[in-house]
Amino acid sequence: MINNQYLVLARKYRPQKFSDLIGQDDIVQILKGAIENNRLAHAYLLSGTRGVGKTTLARLIAKIVNCLARAKINDFDPCGTCENCNSINSSSNIDVVEIDAASKTGVSDVREIIENVNYKAVTALKKVFIIDEVHMLSKAAFNALLKTLEEPPLDVLFVLATTETEKVPVTILSRCQHFGLKRLSLKDISEHLIKISKLEKINLDHECSMMIARSAEGSLRDALSLLDNVFARGNNITKDLVKDVLCIEDFSNILQLFKFICEAEVEKALKSVEKFYFDGCSFELIARDLLNITYQITRIKCSNTIDDTSLTDYELGEYRNFAKFLDMDVLIRLYEFMEKYFSELSNAFDQKKSFEMTVMRLCYIILLPSPFEPEKNKLPRDDLFESGLDNTKKNEKSINEKEGEIEEKLASTSDNKNSNIKDCDYNLDSSEKEKFKKFSELVSIIESQGDLVLAHKLKNNFKLISIKDNEKNKPCELELENFKNEKIKSSQLWELSKMLESATKKRWIVSLSYQKGIETLGEIEMKNHQELISKISKESSIKKILEIIPNSKVTSIEKMEKK
Repeated sequence: MINNQYLVLARKYRPQKFSDLIGQDDIVQILKGAIENNRLAHAYLLSGTRGVGKTTLARLIAKIVNCLARAKINDFDPCGTCENCNSINSSSNIDVVEIDAASKTGVSDVREIIENVNYKAVTALKKVFIIDEVHMLSKAAFNALLKTLEEPPLDVLFVLATTETEKVPVTILSRCQHFGLKRLSLKDISEHLIKISKLEKINLDHECSMMIARSAEGSLRDALSLLDNVFARGNNITKDLVKDVLCIEDFSNILQLFKFICEAEVEKALKSVEKFYFDGCSFELIARDLLNITYQITRIKCSNTIDDTSLTDYELGEYRNFAKFLDMDVLIRLYEFMEKYFSELSNAFDQKKSFEMTVMRLCYIILLPSPFEPEKNKLPRDDLFESGLDNTKKNEKSINEKEGEIEEKLASTSDNKNSNIKDCDYNLDSSEKEKFKKFSELVSIIESQGDLVLAHKLKNNFKLISIKDNEKNKPCELELENFKNEKIKSSQLWELSKMLESATKKRWIVSLSYQKGIETLGEIEMKNHQELISKISKESSIKKILEIIPNSKVTSIEKMEKK
């Protein structure tokens, strides 16, 4: 009977030698040195994301320590033809035990391992226990394994593999040599896919292989599974066929969507999303591409160079064009909001509506003024974004008009910090407000004289009791409560009075009293500033901005002079 069972590419082309292992050169060199110098550890922990070669590397270690011909040929790689190599390849070697910790998580399963450790190897040189997904073991199972893992018999080797190192107890980690396998690069995956395609006698060009490599996210097994799907559609592999199988959109269309977002062209952006939906594209993949576009443009904006060799000349040209006209704060803001909003896609009840809402929010976020500029970021879009110029100017005009209204209200409410006192009433009668106004002017005089420390103390450590601006033939009087018991010498009060006399051309008598003052100038200014924030926060324009940015609020207000 003819066996017509198909073996998937990931199993058919699993590396059988260390030299076949892709993207893990550093780890291979360490193991090579350990084997040549007879310094192999008794336990290894292999960690990394899916499809990077953890189980493959564990089996290669098992083969290299048990290869019967390696000592004769003095080679780093296992021979692949001896009895032990063949039995390990076919998973029939009774001395090389593979355990799936995801299904055997209990302490009883670990006890079975501990009992088998005491028996000598039957056919192999060393007994090897490969525990895959070791982080799935229970706490009791880990504790039962500790002593055996620390001091196993000389002819026993443990190889643990996991995708989640943080779930492995530190007591286990400290007993193993830890190797972190790297995510594979696009270039390595692409070259390997082309190599396998040639072995399968199927033509796969570089552009198609790069599309598959991008979708694999650094996992070679995922890439080979996708390649299997592509091969299932026939031997004539085209770009459109790969896009159809992977459910991905043409990159130029995704760049067009990014352009519409930067233009704040909501209608055009939503039409693009509608097209993606009817083409059956994955919104999660589109979201990932938009994030990558923003990242690449930001990298170019920072250093004008980029290390990603997988980018085509067309992509690099587009990124550089965007980088010329998009400000850094706009790019950072876009990336932060994309990261936040797109992370919600996987749990969305309706992905299309969620994606559309995100696109609409991004279009309006791009119109928000920069925190570094009081005016709206004016992008020179007539060179880059001609189609959206008219609408953009309308939006900028609308925003500038609203900013003008806000500035007028700010100006009418407060010219500077000290003037807040005359505009707010905190249970103060008119005479008391007049006192604080005069006191505030005196503190401003001291600040202008350059004595900022004294001005700060007067503003925050002393409460005003009375202030009298007498006639010319009588000295003016300033009486304060030293409620914080600030250490003040009489000479300092005299110096303060002379400073005021020099600035106001009037004589001053400054005294401290045990009477209770009203409030500190700092407290009055803080209350007035908070009321100002409350008023501004209720303005319709500001309320819209606060609604767009989640969990945002007005924390301070400063008047800025236009240059």
